[in-house]
Amino acid sequence: MSADAGATAIFILVVVGLIAAGVWSMWGKKDAGSELTNYQNLATNTIGQMKGVDGYAFSSGAKMTGVLIQNGAAKGMTINGDPASGTATLANAWGGPVVVAPDSTGGTGFNNGFTITTSKVPQSACVTISTGMSRSGGTSGIKINGHNHTDARVTAEIAGSECTADNGRTGTNTLVFTFNG
Repeated sequence: MSADAGATAIFILVVVGLIAAGVWSMWGKKDAGSELTNYQNLATNTIGQMKGVDGYAFSSGAKMTGVLIQNGAAKGMTINGDPASGTATLANAWGGPVVVAPDSTGGTGFNNGFTITTSKVPQSACVTISTGMSRSGGTSGIKINGHNHTDARVTAEIAGSECTADNGRTGTNTLVFTFNG
């Protein structure tokens, strides 16, 4: 093998590596964008399908999530279990649980709102999703790893300081979005 052929082979390997890295980076952004859309749609469907004169009359997040899945409100999301059972669960793109739970915001004892909680979110997706939900305007509160933003205003700077680094290839962030009404 000549020196030119060796250099060409190394050059080709470097180019293939750069392309693979670019595709990997874009794949993560696609997941974050898809999850953001999933949470926005899930919130809209929850408000449209679940709220009654007695608020969100569910005893737990597991029951509320199961009924949402039964009603087809979680289209495009990963469903674990039989959707018709009422006990199926949701998972995000990274395998973390997604739970929709009734919320008695303001300590009224009346479930006048609900939360969407998602876990195992990677750091870059945490920033994208939390700021995207903030900009969408539908949330009344956003919690990032226990840091509560009752005004639902989360900037990239805030999210960048509160979203934690991944543990290897596993996301470590938990996001909670609160919806009143």
